[in-house]
This record gives sequence, C-alpha cells and structure tokens, in this order.
Amino acid sequence: MYTNRITERMMNDNVIQILLNNRTKLNDLQEQIASGKKINTPSDDPSATMNILSDNSTLQQIDNYTNNINYAASEVDTADNALLSAVEIVHKASELTVQAANATSGPTELSAIKAQIDQLISQLKDIGNTKFNSKFLFGGLNTESAPFEAAGVNGDEILYTGTPYSTDGRFERKVEISQGITAVINVAGNQVFGQYSSGPPEQKEGLFNTLKELSNELGASPVNYDNIRSKIDVLKGNLSTLLDAQAKLGGVAYKLDATKTRLGDDQITYTKFKSNYEDIDLSKALSDMQFQQTALQASLSASAQVLQKSLLDYI
Repeated sequence: MYTNRITERMMNDNVIQILLNNRTKLNDLQEQIASGKKINTPSDDPSATMNILSDNSTLQQIDNYTNNINYAASEVDTADNALLSAVEIVHKASELTVQAANATSGPTELSAIKAQIDQLISQLKDIGNTKFNSKFLFGGLNTESAPFEAAGVNGDEILYTGTPYSTDGRFERKVEISQGITAVINVAGNQVFGQYSSGPPEQKEGLFNTLKELSNELGASPVNYDNIRSKIDVLKGNLSTLLDAQAKLGGVAYKLDATKTRLGDDQITYTKFKSNYEDIDLSKALSDMQFQQTALQASLSASAQVLQKSLLDYI
C-alpha cells in the first residue's frame, strides 16, 4: 500500500499559501472599499468588465446627444426670439400703413412714416443676420457669412445670399439627437423674410419686398393711397409666414425636449446597469473585510504554532 508522506516543507508551504490567500482577499476588499468599485482591473471580472465598457459607451453617446440637444435648443430659441422681433415689426408696419392710407395724411406725415418704415427695414435686416455664437441662423447651410446684404447703386436693395429654401430639404441643417434621429434646426431666410431688388422678379419676395415697395409708395409723387392701402393685406400674408416659421421652430423645440427627457431616462437606466456590475455594497464589503481580518488573524495564530516547530519538537 502506497502512502503519501507529508513533509515539514510541504506543511510550511501550505501554511504560507493559506496566509497569502487570506492576505490577498483582505487586500482586495480594502481596495474595493477605498475605490468604491468591485472591479478595479479587467482581470477582476472579465465578463462584467465587458458589460461596464458597453454601458460606458452608451452613456457617452447619451452625453453627446444631450450636448447636441442643448446646443440645438439654444439655437432654436435664439431664432424664435428673432422671429418674434420680426412679428413686432410687421405689427408696427401695419399700424403705420393704416395711418398712411388715410387720405388726410399729407406729404409731411407720409415723409415721417416713410422714415419709420425705412428704419423698420434696417431693423429687419439686422434680425435676418442674427447670429448664435459664430453662426448666422437664417443663411441655410451657409452659416459663415451674413445672409442679407445691401446692394444696388444706392444700397437700398436687400439681397439674400444664403442657401435658398427648398421643399426637398437639400439645404436643411440637421443635428443628430438620438440614434438614427435628427432634427432640422433652421429656416431659410428668404422663406421667412424674403428679399428686395429693383431687378429680377425672383428677387422680389416676402416681407422685405413689401416694406420696400411701401417705402417707395410713401415717397411717390403724386401719392397713390390705394397702393398704400393694398399693402395692409400683403403684410397680413407676411405675418402668417412668420407665424408658420415660429410654429415650425416650436415643433422642433418640443421634439428636442421630448428626446432629452427620454435620454435622461435612458441615462438613469444604464447608470443603474453599470452600478450593478461595478459598485460595491459598502455595508457588505465592510462586513466581509471584518470577517477576513478575523480569519487572517486566526490563520496567523495557527501558523505561528506550525512554523515554530523544529527538529527538537519531534525528539
């Protein structure tokens, strides 16, 4: 019959290994408590590490989308405020037109009204060239240069130089706000404000054209009150265009807000997933550490008895 003989060397090695294992477990627990993490190196749990990396990637995407939404929301809000200012200009122009259409208004009154209309045109041009950070908002895809510029011999023409409005969406500026979801954040300046030129008919459109023609009528001699009066209904149409643009931006703002809310919910969900894999249960970890400390002390006491034996102990 064959019997394994346990040598003193084997006993000593076994005791030392037990001590090292206990010391390692205690050290791991102390490191987890200090960091608050169950996993401090990938080798601690390769499977959980892969899940954590995946959750981190998803959370980073959510952060990127949220940043896009915040920026887009600020841009849309700035554009909406600009349109609101344009609406106020239309209301003021309508009041002045009604006043001028009164046959009792003489040359002096009409000249004063014309000066006010010209001032409104200048204000509208500034609105059309509204910027957010370094971008011109109403230039379509062209955000680097002012979309409205003075032209003509006397500089009394206002031409649109941005990318034009298109029904096929070619010149829309889009921002990705979620996986596979984009939002259109611009309206073309020529669509909402129009332009005015003394030349080609296609460059005579919208609110700019209405105000410039009104200014010309106010300065005409003799004055045609019917022509002035006709601008009242045209201004109503211009107002409707502005309100439609505001409604479009309002829909975009709602979409951005709803998507941001959903992303916030997703962020909470994935943060919980990650925490389940990564974060320690502090109370349990402290309890485990106390138990491991007790176990280590017991191992040290028992080992001291074994490792202190010498050849004299066996004589």
